[in-house]
Amino acid sequence: MKPYITLARPVNFIITALSIFVSCILAGGTQSQILPMIFASLGGALIGSGGMVINDILDIEIDRINKPDRPLPSGAVARYDALMFFGALTGFGLIMSAYTTRSAFIIAFFAVPVIVLYSKVLKGTPLLGNITVGALTGLAFIFGGATVGNIRQALMPALFAFLINVGREIVKDMEDVEGDSKNNARTFPVKYGMKNAGIIATTFLVIVIGSTFIPFFCGLYGLKYFITVNFGVNLVLVYLIISLWKDQSVKNLNRISNILKWDMLVGLIAIYLG
Repeated sequence: MKPYITLARPVNFIITALSIFVSCILAGGTQSQILPMIFASLGGALIGSGGMVINDILDIEIDRINKPDRPLPSGAVARYDALMFFGALTGFGLIMSAYTTRSAFIIAFFAVPVIVLYSKVLKGTPLLGNITVGALTGLAFIFGGATVGNIRQALMPALFAFLINVGREIVKDMEDVEGDSKNNARTFPVKYGMKNAGIIATTFLVIVIGSTFIPFFCGLYGLKYFITVNFGVNLVLVYLIISLWKDQSVKNLNRISNILKWDMLVGLIAIYLG
């Protein structure tokens, strides 16, 4: 089972499940709604893991260069078996989503073809693919809000997740530029170069920093949010931006991408405290 667990990216599964659960709480979820919140968290995480699998299936030739140790290019999992695994993860995710609310299920159902479209078509479209992933990440928070009947309260976390993930996706494209270029994947750094990709990634991360001040000065979140978001998120983002321009090696870009993944959770903690 280990290759299949690796294929589903368990760390991403946990982060997605936690993010959706926190978004339910931020949107006003109560103890009486705990069961739909759990179903939403697991359902969304399963659909997200299914998206990781279909992405690996369609990217197998690229991964032979960039990540040859992954289950598919290494031969640990057959392509057909991976496709069945994708179907199972997505199917169980949709079933669990059906035990939330009608609006939440519609969001989950809509997300599945968008995930497949991204993996098959949009991923190789400069910037549009990155924006699509960011939008899907933000949609997870809308999904959480819909589960507890309060989408409006989930909008700020969704915006934050969208911005930081677009920046992260561009950094990931910079990391994968060698394999992408050899397989004619028209990602932003392949088409426009590493320098311009770095500028776009930096722009999104700077917008994240700027956007974190808005809810505090508008009186939406309190002092605990302001302190946590500045020391736990913004200082980290400034450090990562500097690191991005100092060292664009594959190893450092991978490190930046991983830190950004966890920094999003710190931002959610800041919103919760606020």
